[in-house]
Amino acid sequence: MAAAVAGAGVEMERVSFKGTVDAVRQYTAAIAGARSQRKRKQLWDDLVTNIVRDVVPLRPGRKEPRAVKRRPKPYPLLNKPRHQYKETPHRSRYRKDQTRKNSRP
Repeated sequence: MAAAVAGAGVEMERVSFKGTVDAVRQYTAAIAGARSQRKRKQLWDDLVTNIVRDVVPLRPGRKEPRAVKRRPKPYPLLNKPRHQYKETPHRSRYRKDQTRKNSRP
């Protein structure tokens, strides 16, 4: 990303990180399979051009606060296959992140 931005004069914040990762994954096999140095150079230049082309729109005033997306639910997570899962007997009182109000160390 840094090499592409330096050569094109685009702001680093405007270049899509996910787009860059996707482009590198797509071009890696083609560059590795290129038979000549000239073909590798051409593919590298195409990769850099595609990275610079994939810019995100300018969105002034946008904030992305850190927050937990999932709300706490009174059910345990299903972290095993359904046929192996054993239901918790105290299921109605289950909370994953709940701390006990009356407990003291």
